[in-house]
Amino acid sequence: MSRKITRIIYLLLGVFFPILVGALHTWTHFKDLISPNVEIKLTATIDIMGTEQSLWNTWGLMSFMMGVSFMIIGLLHLVIAYKQSREAYPSILGWCAIILYLICVVYAAQTFSALPQYYGGIIGLGLAILCLGLTLKGRTQTRQELT
Repeated sequence: MSRKITRIIYLLLGVFFPILVGALHTWTHFKDLISPNVEIKLTATIDIMGTEQSLWNTWGLMSFMMGVSFMIIGLLHLVIAYKQSREAYPSILGWCAIILYLICVVYAAQTFSALPQYYGGIIGLGLAILCLGLTLKGRTQTRQELT
């Protein structure tokens, strides 16, 4: 039973939510944020590694790449899940990647005052740590049963 629960939560935290967040972010980027009005507001420049960059270009690049990166993270976790047997527990390295990602979500949400992301990150982090523990325990029990 714990194997099935950990696989479902792995698919939710590692595949479904990153793809959903990435798709929504990219959609919003193109629908509402790439506009002449926003470009005018971001006409100032900043120095990045000795080169003057417009805030518009810097922000636009980061915004677009963030959405696309979330989707790619989800797709990579889908490949990891697909490559495993349906009877196997999720990948321990996959759980570690999800936990690292969620730690970054909590950090960014706290740093940039994004309360929904903060609570979502905390809940996701708790679930991921719990499932990592279940995965480690389940794999240990499976090894003991085989010997």
